[in-house]
Amino acid sequence: MMRRQGHVPTPEASRYLQRLCYHFTRKIRVDYDEHRGEAHFPWGLCVLRADSEALHFDCSAEDDASLARVQFAIDSHVELFSRKSPVAVDWQPVQAG
Repeated sequence: MMRRQGHVPTPEASRYLQRLCYHFTRKIRVDYDEHRGEAHFPWGLCVLRADSEALHFDCSAEDDASLARVQFAIDSHVELFSRKSPVAVDWQPVQAG
C-alpha cells in the first residue's frame, strides 16, 4: 500500500473539509462530519482531518499510479474551492514501516 500525506494551512479547515466531502458525494462514497472525512475513490482512499490550523490529507492506494490519481483529485478540487484565496496542498511521502 502506497501512502502520501498533505496539508493546507488554513483557519477554515473544517469549512473546506465539508465542502470537499459534500462535492465528492456526487460521484463516490464519502463519510464525513465537520472534523473528519473519508473519501472512497475508485483508485484509493483519502482521509481528511480538520483542526484549528490546517486541513490534513492521508491518502493511500495500491500503487503509485493510483495514488497519483487520488492526489490529483484532491489537488484539483482544493484549487477549485480556493479560487478567491488560492491555496495548495503540501504533500509528503510516508515512509514504510
